[in-house]
Amino acid sequence: MRSNLAASLLIILSLFLASPVLAGAVVVDESGMEGHAPLAIDDASANIVVEAADTSAFHALQQLVESRGLEISYSDERSCMMTLAAGVEDSDLAEISRIAGVISISSEQKARLMFTPNDSSASLQWGLDVVNAYEAWDISRGSHDVVVAVLDTGIDWTHPDIAANMWTDPDGYYGYNFISDNRLPMDDNINSYDDMGGWISGTYTYHGTHVAGVVGAVINNGIGVAGMANVRLMAVKVMNDSGEGTDATVASGIRWAVDNGAHIVTMSLGVDGPSTVLENAINYATNRGVLTVAASGNSGSSYVSYPAAYDPVIAVGAVDSTSRHASFSNYGTGLDISAPGVQIYSTQGGGSYQYLSGTSTAAPYVAGIAGLMLSVNPALTAEEIGTVINSTATDISRVGYDTLTGWGIINAFGAVEQIAAPTVTITDYPEFAEPNSTFSISWLVSGGSPGTIQRTYLAWGESSTSLTEVSADFSGTTWARFTVSDIAAPGYNATLYIRAYANVDGTVYQSDLLELPVHEAEPEGLFAQFLQEVQDFIFNDLGVYNFLLLMAVIIAIPAIALAARSRRRNLAIKTALRQAQMHPRQVAPEVQRLAPPPPPPPPRFEAYVDLLGKDVQPAVIRVVEGTKVVWVNRSWAPPPGIAVRSGRLDQTGEHPDGLFQSGLLIAPGDYWSVTFHKVGSYDYYLTSIWKSAKIIVEPYKPAGYPSQQAS
Repeated sequence: MRSNLAASLLIILSLFLASPVLAGAVVVDESGMEGHAPLAIDDASANIVVEAADTSAFHALQQLVESRGLEISYSDERSCMMTLAAGVEDSDLAEISRIAGVISISSEQKARLMFTPNDSSASLQWGLDVVNAYEAWDISRGSHDVVVAVLDTGIDWTHPDIAANMWTDPDGYYGYNFISDNRLPMDDNINSYDDMGGWISGTYTYHGTHVAGVVGAVINNGIGVAGMANVRLMAVKVMNDSGEGTDATVASGIRWAVDNGAHIVTMSLGVDGPSTVLENAINYATNRGVLTVAASGNSGSSYVSYPAAYDPVIAVGAVDSTSRHASFSNYGTGLDISAPGVQIYSTQGGGSYQYLSGTSTAAPYVAGIAGLMLSVNPALTAEEIGTVINSTATDISRVGYDTLTGWGIINAFGAVEQIAAPTVTITDYPEFAEPNSTFSISWLVSGGSPGTIQRTYLAWGESSTSLTEVSADFSGTTWARFTVSDIAAPGYNATLYIRAYANVDGTVYQSDLLELPVHEAEPEGLFAQFLQEVQDFIFNDLGVYNFLLLMAVIIAIPAIALAARSRRRNLAIKTALRQAQMHPRQVAPEVQRLAPPPPPPPPRFEAYVDLLGKDVQPAVIRVVEGTKVVWVNRSWAPPPGIAVRSGRLDQTGEHPDGLFQSGLLIAPGDYWSVTFHKVGSYDYYLTSIWKSAKIIVEPYKPAGYPSQQAS
């Protein structure tokens, strides 16, 4: 009986040991080999989290990691968790997976606070969810160091949900009024228009205040709505109480905003067509590093309105609460991004709130998110902001870019997260340094949530691979600016290579390498520069001896030529005298005179018309008969179906007259021409986009021909 019980216990114990049911137990397969911990690596660029079943397995893991020199970014023996820095080789992962007691190996996932603002009407702002604003606010809610200029009907700076975020100049004014030419840009947008263009008086739309609220209504102040960023709002009034202005008022507003410290200019407005003064103002802002944002237009047309159509401007279309293209939103080549623009709840003048729709309400979403990005990393350029916004957008139409929605719906979290990592940027430096002079270099350490700067410093040298000189160390919290003064330049022409470094939260980051030339200052004035270049050529490139030899040759050649010419002349005179003596003078026969030739035919002329982004320049051109008109598409990539066709346009559609028509314009570089031999006026247009233009052919009348003389 006792032997039977022992045998039974032995069988049960054998079955138990053969079953892999204990957590952390070594799994043995049928071949007798140990099993591997499962790998769950879904992001090759992320850190690796390794989980062990017990401290024994944890210590074995620690021993292997240290022996292989792997970097540990987090370790906790109590929970048997270890995080390895990104970049672990597959062979190392395989060895880790074979450690008895390692139960999981996976990509690290970021954990964030889920900030929810206490603004009472935030639940009415459906756009915040669509652009992932809540997640972005876990990184940053904005900074008053960033200034967004709102070019519109003004801003009600007394609104309790806006007042705390208003910008002021040193005298306490909130911006400028280009309609009344004073420093009081109050939003008195009393009148407006209905959907059919009819005048509505006394409607008090307060367009500019609504736009300002979308950008920067105070977040988490317990009242009203939440703007995209707690940035400062600069009021620039460029439209009157009926929402009307001119290209000149808008251009003046852009320049004023740039000159007074704006980092971003947002324009929920459009002008009738391309404007030289407006384009110059956009370029003025771009050349000074200021980001410009504008609405694409509300006519539902297949073209982007101005100023959004200019290349440096981020052109914004609208989507509705279902993330679909809004029917009124303009689209086409040049549209960059889409944002919420239907029934947007925001601030209204007088301390109240209202719903408005339009691309006017979409553009400020983009301006506000750009403000968040600059709050996290002030070193970002306008071009970098636009690139990140496009690359992180949520695609909602065809894969990649399309002319209906651009790159998709702007993603606040994706854009801010992408630039949130610590960054080191050299910001201020001279164009060159003179030999034996001293100069200063400034750099910015940004990013983190925020990040602790354990050490940051500057290094430089005369070789890009050996920066032998090192500055003193600095420390702080991101973001922070640092400056090293009195850096000594060598006493000769050279190139200094400079780089800034920063250790933020245990990780070392570095700036791009700066190449700073060392040479004498260029003389002022064109003539002085010319003399300096001549001097450098003689003494440095050619050499004094070679220069004197060259001058001797240059002087000798004309002298030799003159002497040879004089000798040939004397010989010719002697020969002529000898021939005159041998042959007496004879009377020459009378020359028969012919009638003058007829006037030449009219010369061939050429005139050029540029197709620039759906614009015909010039729209009206005057030529003379016999002129070949050449249509040149230098840079525009037209959508399908675009051609030049003679005829006219009206409200009922196209009316071609069949006189001329080009083939389809499909890419930059297209050229097409017609020669006009008959006097008259020729209307034509671009198909599909309905852009009209005209050619006026006048008679060819050259001055002085008999046909022009009085009878």
